[in-house]
Amino acid sequence: MKNNGFITNIKKIFSRNAEENAEKDKLTGSSFREKLNNAGRRFKNAGAPVKVSFFTAYDTIWNVILFLLLSFTLIGILVLSVGLGYFAALVNDEEIQPAEEVRTSLTEMTESTSVAFGTDESLGTLRADLIRERVNYDEVSPHVIDAVVATEDENFYDHNGVVPKAFLRATLQQFAGSGSNTGGSTLTQQLVKNQLLTNETTFDRKATEILLAFRVEKLLSKDEIMSAYLNAVSFGRNANGQNIAGIQSAAEGVFGKDASELNLAESAFLAGMPQNPYAYTPFMQGGEVKNEEGLQAGRNRQLFVLERMLIENTITQEEYDQAVDYDIYNNLTDSVTVPNQNYPFLTEEVERRSVDILKYHLAEEEGVAREDVDNTPLLNQEYTQKANEALRNEGYHIDTTIHKDIYDTMQDVKNDSSSYYGERSVGDATDATEEDMQSDETLQHEMGAMLKDNESGRILGFIGGRDHDESSINHATQTSRQSGSTMKPLITYGPALDQGLIAPDTVLLDEIFTIPNQYNPDESYSPRNYDVDEEYGLVSAKHALSNSYNLSTLRLWSQVRENNPQQYFQDMGIPLSDNSYSDENTLNPSLPLGTNNMSVEDNVNAFSTFGNSGDMAESYMIESITSPDGEVIYEHENETNEVFKDSTAYLMSDMLQESFVTGSAYYISDYYNSVNDTYDWSAKTGTSNNFHDSWFMGYNPKVTLGVWMGYDRQIPQVSSQDEEQHHQIYNWRNMASALSNTAPEEMGANQSFSRPDSVREVEYCALTMETESDCEEDLDDPIEGLVAEDTQLTDKDSLDDSAIQNRMGAPFDSELSSSDLEGTVTNSYDDRYSVGDSDSSDEDSESDSDSDSDSDSDSDSDSDSDDDDDDSN
Repeated sequence: MKNNGFITNIKKIFSRNAEENAEKDKLTGSSFREKLNNAGRRFKNAGAPVKVSFFTAYDTIWNVILFLLLSFTLIGILVLSVGLGYFAALVNDEEIQPAEEVRTSLTEMTESTSVAFGTDESLGTLRADLIRERVNYDEVSPHVIDAVVATEDENFYDHNGVVPKAFLRATLQQFAGSGSNTGGSTLTQQLVKNQLLTNETTFDRKATEILLAFRVEKLLSKDEIMSAYLNAVSFGRNANGQNIAGIQSAAEGVFGKDASELNLAESAFLAGMPQNPYAYTPFMQGGEVKNEEGLQAGRNRQLFVLERMLIENTITQEEYDQAVDYDIYNNLTDSVTVPNQNYPFLTEEVERRSVDILKYHLAEEEGVAREDVDNTPLLNQEYTQKANEALRNEGYHIDTTIHKDIYDTMQDVKNDSSSYYGERSVGDATDATEEDMQSDETLQHEMGAMLKDNESGRILGFIGGRDHDESSINHATQTSRQSGSTMKPLITYGPALDQGLIAPDTVLLDEIFTIPNQYNPDESYSPRNYDVDEEYGLVSAKHALSNSYNLSTLRLWSQVRENNPQQYFQDMGIPLSDNSYSDENTLNPSLPLGTNNMSVEDNVNAFSTFGNSGDMAESYMIESITSPDGEVIYEHENETNEVFKDSTAYLMSDMLQESFVTGSAYYISDYYNSVNDTYDWSAKTGTSNNFHDSWFMGYNPKVTLGVWMGYDRQIPQVSSQDEEQHHQIYNWRNMASALSNTAPEEMGANQSFSRPDSVREVEYCALTMETESDCEEDLDDPIEGLVAEDTQLTDKDSLDDSAIQNRMGAPFDSELSSSDLEGTVTNSYDDRYSVGDSDSSDEDSESDSDSDSDSDSDSDSDSDSDDDDDDSN
């Protein structure tokens, strides 16, 4: 049999001089007695007993030690083998993620969406359960890096993800129940646990953590691991009481500075917080600073961090002493700037519009068409929810169109203004319930306003309301109210000009009429002017519009509504409700008086077409949305829609400039005259039925500024026209003046309406709408005025011509006769002339009319009739 060298060597370990003394040490004798005598003789020959005992004990102990060493070695190998097998079994089912996915999971944690003004200033972050703002490694103070390493992982730059010594020490302390736990996880392990795993304390998770820590060390550099850790960990609460994570949010939220600006004392304070963030944070849930006892825990933790830094020689004794003496709690920030706190209306509007954009983007990523989202309520709800969650947690960046100085100025004007009516009880509402009548609730007088760039459609600023705490309704974008007489140029005079039915000087008839109801005579429609006792006779279209006369407008409307005027509203993207129609195809007789509802944004959009040569650029507030990885997932594309001809826009602007001079906006004529050389404003006022709503829409070639005022319920602002104080007009003036000082270029300084080639100045007869050569001297006198090239100037035989009769309201007034069209025409207060066969002289007619000039200018002439249509909301 072949000699086994391994066995032989093992035998040698446990015997001294085995080969040489084998025979010598052998006991001889054939019986036990002989062997015993032989042993005694050998013991006697050995010499002293102590010597024998020593060598015997030595041999025995040496053999036992060697045996134990071998046994423990074998057991260790067995345990290690079993442990490795168990570890392999624990991580056997762990799915190996691609390297890029691991990197993304570690470095792209949830982050708050940031918002910027259109002028590049930061608006802040949108509301989220957790406020986090990521920063790069080189944007963090070196003191923070040193403090974290000294406290959390002094071997960070030397290990490969796991420190066995520290891990075993922590494990033994855990089993021993030691109170001073030094921690066994490296920063890499903590990052893995926070970003890739759960917080469960099982061997399975720990094994996975260790495995992933080794892998992460191969995927990321030490700087990348440190950066990811600092962006991931929690830092408790900020000065607003909000939950925060990431060193940048901590620096801003606790000390009001960037992470790069933190000093040693502040860095040590923050570096110690992740171990127990809500114990060490200085702020309560509501943002209040904790009491002295509550602050002590954070102070003690800071001192511990500084001591560790001193021990690790990352700071000197002098630096340590200075940091200890630094009054950390006297340098806390008072509050954190968040948009929903300082800009609540703006923040909510940005959120609303961004969610509406993102829901379609997320749907398209999953192969769902926009039309399906719009037409399927459940899909719409699903993607709206997904967009809302993504907006708050996925770190998008939103660029808006809002001009910060303009927006702030508008708020300042609103806040400083005294042009408001007082609070009203909800019981004063025209639709008040019995419960409202018993309520003590009061409502403040509200305002909504918007400034829009005409050509681009950018919303530069708006006023959502007077006080978000009192009423969070956005009165500029979300409130839809009766438009009043602001409808007149949009639905009557604009289409009439556009279709060549009138020119600015075209003669209209302002005379009471009644439209009978063949089914119920008590419901006949008999409208009145703003001053219910006044009729203004023959007036030019320009004079009627700038003074906002009702009767002449409605008579013209009787002709316009037969020519599909709703198409203009469709082109402006403003639908007319079913209440705007008498039947399926016929618009209500009262529609030009503003019985339809519009938001301030709707109205601003509509009027901006006149300022933009007849084209409407849809208003927008979100310029672009960028994903966390820098991809622009949405960018606004300008789209314009031709609504009116350029000639219509120019002639309308010319007509509405008269509003400031002798029309319904003459209250601020002094302001208009003072800026007319710089700002080319045109404007239209509006007041709805029962004084529920007041409007002022002003525009120039650059911008449109619209203002609405009223209450959140249908509450009359005043009880009669004598009590009206025209607050909307004065607030518009104050706002236009302030904005002109703040941003003159954006407000259109030195830009004027340019007359297009399609508009010319000619002599024509404005009553009969004939060229000068066709005028009959006994019917009309030629005047000189502006007309569009396609204005319908045709030969007429008499005042009974259907084109004249229809313009004068024959479809509404069955009793209209040619004699009603004879007399004095008020082209303006300073320009009157006679038409028809009337014998009255110019002097007589002028003396009769002059006495009415002041009251005419005062009239806003909105709906004040008994017709049910005028009461519609």
